[in-house]
Amino acid sequence: MKRNRDHLRKAGKYILIFHICYIFIIAAASLLFIFIDPPFISLMGYRYIFNDIDSKKHYTVPVQYIPRKYLNLLVYTEDPTFYRHIGIDFPSMYSAFKANTKYGKKLYGGSTITQQLARTMFLFPEKLYVRKYLEVIAAVTMDLVMPKQRILELYVNYAEWGRGIYGIQSASYYYYGKSVYKCDQDQVLRLITLLPSPCRYSPYTFERRYVLRLRYERLNEMLNTYYQ
Repeated sequence: MKRNRDHLRKAGKYILIFHICYIFIIAAASLLFIFIDPPFISLMGYRYIFNDIDSKKHYTVPVQYIPRKYLNLLVYTEDPTFYRHIGIDFPSMYSAFKANTKYGKKLYGGSTITQQLARTMFLFPEKLYVRKYLEVIAAVTMDLVMPKQRILELYVNYAEWGRGIYGIQSASYYYYGKSVYKCDQDQVLRLITLLPSPCRYSPYTFERRYVLRLRYERLNEMLNTYYQ
């Protein structure tokens, strides 16, 4: 019995040390990335090693150069409570957990923009509960350290937008040959539509998938109704 308690105490000590180190690394990196753009993110390495996908030329764009109506639309569709939560949205996560339990598959993640950014920058895309746990810790830490506007800026510049394409500016140059702030409304809407499945479809092919076609139609309707 005493030996078991010693093992548990030692395991607890190592778990505590791991959490402290992990939070410190995320906090330090988040503080640094307030002022500079990351030269490399974990998803780039993951795609190269496990999917044999080279990164395309990466472009960034200051968030203030993207028309506010497009940012508002992106936030509303990806994370409506972005400006109110602490990095995670418990109701969304609970709804996703119930849906996954019901269907017996990891179909939904309930991830906020901050969680998506944490996964892209520091973790990996595999749908594992341990990754989700680490993602939650990272997202809360990032939200405590970074201003919301900087989180959003990093998200639009580093989210996966295609095979080896990271960020909306990179996607805009790759697909349209011009900066995102020179794109017309339909082109930007097609890029935003693409976010849930960027490696399977392009702005020209997503209409093959019914869910993405509905997303595009809904985004178009919202933009014309609320953001003109």
